[in-house]
Amino acid sequence: MYPKSFIRRAACAFSVAAAALSLPAQPVAPSSGAPEEAEKTIVMTPFAVTAEKSSGYKVSSASTATRTNTPIIDIPQTVDIVTKEFLKDIGATTFDQSFRYVANVYVRNRNAGSGDGVNLRGFETNGSISVDGVRMGNNKRDMVGYERLEVVKGPPSAVQGRAGGTGLLNYILKKPDIGVNSTQLKYAISFDEYDAMMNRVEIDTNYSPAWNDAVAFRFAGSWQDGEDYIQFQKVKNYTAYPSFKWQIGPRTDLIFNAELLKMNTPSREEGHGFAVYPVEMRRLIPRFDTDADPITALGLPANFNISGPGNQDKTKTAAGTLFFTHQFSDWLYFRQVANLRYFSNNTFAFTGEDNTRTTVNSQYTGSIGSRRGNTTQGDLIAKYSFRDLFTGMTMIGYSYDDAESENSNFTGIPDAPFNTLNMVAMKAGGYSKSFFDSRRVSNLPRTSFTESSGHSLGYFIQQDLGLFKDRVLLTGGIRTDDEVTETRNKVTGLRASGADTSLDSYRYGVTFKLRPNLALYAVESVQNDAARTLQRFNGLLAGDPRLSEFFTVSPLTELNEFGVKGEILGGRMSFTLNYWQMTRTGSTVNILANGISQGLPVTFGTNSEIKGAESKGFELSFYGAITDRLSFIGNFTDMTTNQAFTGQQNSAGWTTTNNPGTIPLRFAPEWNANVFAKYSLTDEAGQGWELKAGMNAVGPLYTQITNFGLTRIPDNQYSFDVGAAYTWNNYNFDLMMTNLGDVPFYITRDQAPRSYRFSVTTQF
Repeated sequence: MYPKSFIRRAACAFSVAAAALSLPAQPVAPSSGAPEEAEKTIVMTPFAVTAEKSSGYKVSSASTATRTNTPIIDIPQTVDIVTKEFLKDIGATTFDQSFRYVANVYVRNRNAGSGDGVNLRGFETNGSISVDGVRMGNNKRDMVGYERLEVVKGPPSAVQGRAGGTGLLNYILKKPDIGVNSTQLKYAISFDEYDAMMNRVEIDTNYSPAWNDAVAFRFAGSWQDGEDYIQFQKVKNYTAYPSFKWQIGPRTDLIFNAELLKMNTPSREEGHGFAVYPVEMRRLIPRFDTDADPITALGLPANFNISGPGNQDKTKTAAGTLFFTHQFSDWLYFRQVANLRYFSNNTFAFTGEDNTRTTVNSQYTGSIGSRRGNTTQGDLIAKYSFRDLFTGMTMIGYSYDDAESENSNFTGIPDAPFNTLNMVAMKAGGYSKSFFDSRRVSNLPRTSFTESSGHSLGYFIQQDLGLFKDRVLLTGGIRTDDEVTETRNKVTGLRASGADTSLDSYRYGVTFKLRPNLALYAVESVQNDAARTLQRFNGLLAGDPRLSEFFTVSPLTELNEFGVKGEILGGRMSFTLNYWQMTRTGSTVNILANGISQGLPVTFGTNSEIKGAESKGFELSFYGAITDRLSFIGNFTDMTTNQAFTGQQNSAGWTTTNNPGTIPLRFAPEWNANVFAKYSLTDEAGQGWELKAGMNAVGPLYTQITNFGLTRIPDNQYSFDVGAAYTWNNYNFDLMMTNLGDVPFYITRDQAPRSYRFSVTTQF
């Protein structure tokens, strides 16, 4: 049964939509203005998101929060944009680097694990990635194929469907440009304080044949080969993003994009960052910040890797998306999207997980699996006006998704003497590869072998109304999803879990424009996700009865937010100031501990539900250009979080007999700030110098430490980047130094030491 309040909202939204569609449609008249102003205005269809060029680091519209290309000032929710220019300036090539300067968004682990999983406004979330509005799943990505990133803070499901609940990261693929012929080549070399070196080549070429002014082709790709700063870790990636555009007619176009990736990257379990930290990171943790601590006394370097060589994370991605757009009339638009995708993974890692002893237990864990899926989405948009009373837009749509996956997990103990690892002996041996040459894993049993399948059908309506000559903008959306999922144990053939559910999400908001470039807004957004059945324990050895324990969670997220948005400095700079409160049930946490499984010492994880979780605070952000020469991004967040206490002990001595009632969320800093600026000294032809610098900072936070529970890190953390670029003729030379202070950045659990990247780019 639906809550009465939801039924009232649904009835209201549908009745408004029905009434609006019954009105005689009138195209909304374009605003009049001087010819110079008209030249600056770019007319876009409701679906085109790459037609608008950025000004500095500013763009004026986004597609993620509404599924249409909507001015950001008209969206009653926080949306942060990372432009292609900014990605280039910071040298972002990976998933986690793409949102490094976005307010209150962090990767959960360096290299982002499988390419998903972020901490957004204090909540750990995954399943929160889409590409051009299509939910793609958690695979690693290369930024060479993307035009920009749009980050929605809070539930987006009223139009976007299932997501991470606390937000959505939507990557916009590069599309072909008709009438443009150009090629850009880039070579980059990077190295760090530990002499790890990386080579990278990129290409981005667009071809529009002279014999046909209705088609264009584009290819973006990269090759990368080198060493990660963590000892014994290698990187070797091949990526290709081919695309095709056909302007079938003045009102019809078709675009096809493909994503082909073969990536061999550092494993999620890097040997430290989960449990065994080098000395620089241990100094941030009060219980370890003492020379009496045996591991701290060893002075382990930042590139230390207790697990040694042999770790691998091999993934392959093949995805293709077809976009068909048609404009029936001046007021009626249609888009159909179809996506096919396939992913495979082969991941194995040696791990050591004890922060208290210099001799730690060793395990070898891994998984082999594959996923395939297909998604179709359709959107129909009607835009209309009625005299001078109001303007409106009604959007109805559907999304169908079908997916299957198969996965095998393995866990084994290395043969003696490598069933334990002695850090004192490793240091005496100079951390050499030869120390591990005789390591073997004779018995690597499969701990689980499962197959999952599922399909879902979602349909939604969004109604927007503009009153008093668009001074007041009302928006509302509701969505229903029917989902069927099933997981089977392929060893026994038995059904492990499954669900057949119908879910409803909604959002409604209001924007009041004090001036055309200044608006107040408020929104409530609720996302109701399907129940998930999870395995309680992981990392245990085959045959352990605890591997068959499961539990079910039913995620639900509610956002209440209000704020002010505007543009200043002649429209060059956008800003947002907001206050939010977000509550969530059904989140889970995986807590690592050392123990015994099948008579052997192991490190295993226990999944449990976080009860009654909440985050709230305010964000202030600026992005754009202060002057024609000075581009700028800056943001500050102040946040408090809490969750119901579950009885873990932590550094403050909290136990079930000393229960504070609530404790903070882990990896949720009390404040964070980011600043990045670029100053251009180039001439009118674009020749000359550009100088750039940035800072990331976070305040105190709580982290989860194996066998200790939640532990507070009281110190503020800072990281600085500086760089310079010089353009000469068709060449651009760029030098970037990251983590200038050579400090750890615990919020991401790990950070590369001071690194240097030099690149040369040419365009013709």
